[in-house]
Amino acid sequence: MKWLRLGLEIVGALALIGLGAAVWVFHDGNSEKANMAKRNEAIFVLNWGGISTNQDFHVIGSYRSPRNFNGDHLDFFCIQIENFEVTSQTKDEWRDGPEKDPVLAAALELGINDAREHGDCFPSIEEANSQNMKIMFWSVVLHGRQPTGADILLYDPKKRRLYFVSSKV
Repeated sequence: MKWLRLGLEIVGALALIGLGAAVWVFHDGNSEKANMAKRNEAIFVLNWGGISTNQDFHVIGSYRSPRNFNGDHLDFFCIQIENFEVTSQTKDEWRDGPEKDPVLAAALELGINDAREHGDCFPSIEEANSQNMKIMFWSVVLHGRQPTGADILLYDPKKRRLYFVSSKV
């Protein structure tokens, strides 16, 4: 009987610890984070774009929305970089704006407008979809022919600024 009681106390204590850890993980992943991103959190943006990470770069703006069960989110980074040197593997992925494909242009507008609602480091949609910008669509999610999500990188050569937006609605 003594061993049964001890076993149940141990199981109860472990269950409480597990519950506390689950609450902490769920809360941390569901909190809004504005302008809190560090350099190591944004390095994947340079990697996705095939841009050299062997340079000095600074995160000048960021946002990470809370997550929900179906994956809706908005994340963005505004990064000041020194060099825009892309690898040969991603060179063909980068295109000069403006985007002519109406579906991709709609995805770009969706991402830019969402980002501008939560921060002021992003260009306007007119600037983002202009000849002054280089654009890379990493992925676009469609519902029928309507974009509902996208991962997009933009580069402004005049400002030497890299933008990344990931959204899903």
